[in-house]
Amino acid sequence: MKNSTNLSSTNAIVNEILLKRVNELLEFLLSNPPFLEVVSRFSNLFMDLERGIFLRNLDPASDNKANGYYERNLACSLGNLNLKVPRDRLGDFRPFILPSPYRRATDDMEDVMLKLVLSSYSPNKMKSFLNSLNLPYSKEEVEEIKEEILKEANGINTRGIKENYLAVYIDAYHTPIKEKVDEKIMEGVIYVIVGITLEGDKEMLGYYINIGNENKGDWLSILNHLIDRGLKRPLMIVSDDFPGLIEAIRVLFPNTDHQLCTVHLKRNIYRNISKAESKEFLVELKKIMLENSYDIALNKFDELCTKYEGKYPHFMKMLKEKKGHYFAYIKYPMDIRKYINNTNTVESVNSILETIRKTSGGHFQSIDTAKVSIYVVIKKLKNNKWSKGIPVIKSSRYEIMQMFNSRFQTQKS
Repeated sequence: MKNSTNLSSTNAIVNEILLKRVNELLEFLLSNPPFLEVVSRFSNLFMDLERGIFLRNLDPASDNKANGYYERNLACSLGNLNLKVPRDRLGDFRPFILPSPYRRATDDMEDVMLKLVLSSYSPNKMKSFLNSLNLPYSKEEVEEIKEEILKEANGINTRGIKENYLAVYIDAYHTPIKEKVDEKIMEGVIYVIVGITLEGDKEMLGYYINIGNENKGDWLSILNHLIDRGLKRPLMIVSDDFPGLIEAIRVLFPNTDHQLCTVHLKRNIYRNISKAESKEFLVELKKIMLENSYDIALNKFDELCTKYEGKYPHFMKMLKEKKGHYFAYIKYPMDIRKYINNTNTVESVNSILETIRKTSGGHFQSIDTAKVSIYVVIKKLKNNKWSKGIPVIKSSRYEIMQMFNSRFQTQKS
């Protein structure tokens, strides 16, 4: 009974330590190769710390002592961790970070790791944390660790990318951010670019962080940077309807379909016409979106807009002008249409960034913090949700390649 009480007490202490240090470790744990080694090493150190606390809280008369280690592999979406789990002589100690017995994977540990990444990017806090574990890193060594992490994060935007993609998704995430840790909070934009290959695999193509508001100049610069890094022939670019973007894509990628997000289309309809009429409009829109013929869909949408243009002339005129961009996805195989008619693919990244922002005090502590946060998000997605690609795109590859070869037969270099 005594050991049980002490074990509960130990877990409470360890929980308290975890919570206290959530805001102090950050990206140090989650750098890329030697990413897994770093995480494994710190997991081992933390388990040692747990065992020390456990043994100190035992009854002084207890003869329980440390009893070496056993090796264990632990799978999580971040990778496979090689752990040396500390033991006690009586077998009463169990590290807090491990999953339940006989499980080889853990979600709890991933949550802890992700929370650690969300804290502020501060070399002083990193050094303080390392010193608390009696690891004698100098200021210069901590700075080296920081720069290595940033190097990995910045590498996303400098590596070459494929020439050909089925779809490239572009979106802007707006967030309060500090340019540097000690500066004031400003409004910023994180432009996020995700690609789906012709084989159906998802890839992070880049992210671009700017202080200020979303603007045409940023988008032109980003699109040109993607071209410089190798992008030539995307079958489709999927985006929201930002002013100037349609023309920019038409000029830079003249043979590429530009699909405007149908989710945003529906939201705009709710905002721009009455509640009762928007419901009627959306019922008809849903039917049109299921059409098999691109031309028939355009004609029916044109008729639908005409029905309401007496009351909403400017809005309906705008919808008519852009109808080809709202229904470009209908040119593609039926099974893949739901993946290419909206920006959900890239907004799933943005939703994770939003969670990070909220748990980081409502803003990113610096541009460097945002960079490393994005890097960790992408690392997690690549090892989890994005690891197997999109099966229906893989199964539709023959049709997709026929479209691709027909579209770009004169553009291949």
